[in-house]
Amino acid sequence: MKNKRMLIVLIVVALVIVSWFVKSIISLNDNVSSKNITEEVIENKGEEKQYSVFDVSETEYDFGVIKQSGGIVKKEFDFIYNGEEEIKITGTPTSCACTEAEIDKAIMEKGDRATVTVSFDPNLHEEPKGRFFKTINIMTDPTIENAPEFKIWVEVDLDLGPEAFKLKTHKE
Repeated sequence: MKNKRMLIVLIVVALVIVSWFVKSIISLNDNVSSKNITEEVIENKGEEKQYSVFDVSETEYDFGVIKQSGGIVKKEFDFIYNGEEEIKITGTPTSCACTEAEIDKAIMEKGDRATVTVSFDPNLHEEPKGRFFKTINIMTDPTIENAPEFKIWVEVDLDLGPEAFKLKTHKE
């Protein structure tokens, strides 16, 4: 059981490192481009953040406690692009394989609306005990430095038990 947990932790850490590395390389390459858009985050009354080229109504959602047996849960996050230049959404990377994100619009011009649909699978692999979160980023070309980051919160009730996880590890 300890080896299984350690392997899962190592896989998750490796995925996070690879995701960060790829994002850093893409960002570095885009920063060299003269088309790079740099926007600042404007604080908006306390904890809410407004992104200068994005109008985002909601950046976090709490699913509460969900059952492992309940299947994949989904949440939609909507936003409006207000930049002057056309942008391309090049990716919606997530912080873990149990979380996926899809966007309904790849090319955006000023005033365009888009929806990011986030899916979370509570039965893919072991998760931290208690309440935890996963993140979703928006990658663009040209790069927008302060693109919104979405976050889902969840707590998984292991009603099926660890033996039911879809992601199996091999015992040595």
